Amino acid sequence: MNGPLSPYASSLGNEAKQRYYKKLLYNGETKTLPDPYILTEKWSTNPSNWPDLTFGDIYLYLIDTPSIYNKDSMKAYKSLEAYKHVVSGHVQVVLSNPVDDKCPFMAMKAKGTPSQRARDKPHDPWIYLEKNSGTVYCAHCTCMAGLGEVCSHVGALLFKIEMGVKMGMTQTSSTSEACQWNSTFRKEVI
Repeated sequence: MNGPLSPYASSLGNEAKQRYYKKLLYNGETKTLPDPYILTEKWSTNPSNWPDLTFGDIYLYLIDTPSIYNKDSMKAYKSLEAYKHVVSGHVQVVLSNPVDDKCPFMAMKAKGTPSQRARDKPHDPWIYLEKNSGTVYCAHCTCMAGLGEVCSHVGALLFKIEMGVKMGMTQTSSTSEACQWNSTFRKEVI
């Protein structure tokens, strides 16, 4: 393995650690993305930095990745647990990190409050989005389901980003308004 892994990733069993590391490979597995759990600089709460993620991008990622999602559930996405997490305010502030100018992907993360046990430690989903297109490249979460498949916390993070894009928060001229939306978002009307 090339590139340092976070203490979290290093603590995983061998098979899970290999899958985690493989997620971070790109460009024909010749380059490695940094483990988002060890990125410390350049994190921003400003949604105007986010790539333009669309529902189509979310759909393709969730359907093409081994997960609990299928075509019928995606048609009724408002009934999905991931969507309900966002609407209920369980997705905390979304942070974005451009990594560097040469990297074609942006790291994004947020804390996800557990839906059943709100006082438990939050889960830590992260995703890498292609900067130019918003296409989802890879994702992970510290919850049990996040080890092997796409979990509802990753889905919720994706839906919150997509809602911000749809609401124009990525295009807004008022940075403070967009940052405030990101930190206090709770959708009241569907």
